[in-house]
Amino acid sequence: MRVTQALVLLLLLPSTVVQGQQVLNDRERVAFDSPEGWAMAHTLAASLNLGSLPPRALAPWSVAVSAEVGSIPRLTEAEQRVGFGGFKYEDMNKSPVFGRGRLHLGLPGNFSAVASWTPPVRLNGAKPKNVFGLALEKQLFAENGWGLGGRLYALRGDGTGDITCDRDTAAGTPGTAANPFGCREPSDDRLALDHQGFELIASRMLIGERWQPFASLAWTRTSPRAQVNARVFEILDRSVLTTEGNLTTATLGLAFHPSADWSWSAALSYTPLDVRRPPLRQSRAGDFWSVRLGLSWNGGLPWQ
Repeated sequence: MRVTQALVLLLLLPSTVVQGQQVLNDRERVAFDSPEGWAMAHTLAASLNLGSLPPRALAPWSVAVSAEVGSIPRLTEAEQRVGFGGFKYEDMNKSPVFGRGRLHLGLPGNFSAVASWTPPVRLNGAKPKNVFGLALEKQLFAENGWGLGGRLYALRGDGTGDITCDRDTAAGTPGTAANPFGCREPSDDRLALDHQGFELIASRMLIGERWQPFASLAWTRTSPRAQVNARVFEILDRSVLTTEGNLTTATLGLAFHPSADWSWSAALSYTPLDVRRPPLRQSRAGDFWSVRLGLSWNGGLPWQ
């Protein structure tokens, strides 16, 4: 019955006709804790432009490079029912990881500028597109092995994939139990991952300054925008969903500095998220957890 109601709603939404094809152009703003809003926030959380190491004072105009990869948790089928207010299955289990490379430039005053880029590698139908990040970080305090650093960061770019109509669903006959929403082909959906925020990182050097446990707290402003591009029955669905909200992320990590020019890091990040699912719409946890691994090299140039 719910599927039938959803299909009727789909047919009644505003649409236009382009070259004989009926095009659905619905625009909807959803709550941050709605099933759709949660899905956008959960996906965006994988791309958060957080620091992989505590900020250190790189010599002015010297360069370091680093790379990071973070895990993306796998969701159950029930957790992936986020379409039409929580009734339609959307394939959110795409790439199991999100990675990026970084270029660090030392600046006067113990500042560093950091530019990041995520390669457009397609994994399981998902592909990042033009995902770039910028950050300005500074070592605020360093004494007796204790350190405190701050980062301002931002990221712009999109994630694309067959979310609304995944390949397996589209292979089924439209209107059957295997394909109840009439997917004609894999969709090409797009999610804007835009965000900006601030992070504080506290650390402690141990054992000859080789081991460095650290903890951070980050506050992020997000404004995800999902653009659907799916052929369902005889309609081209070009609906747009938007939301906005704030994320708080806590991280515990450990850095290892085996030499002056190499550093490794491992961290666990936690971003609490709430979601209101049918039928009761009571708020429940839908948190994002990620294990992040990083590697940094500064070519033997000294850290100040």
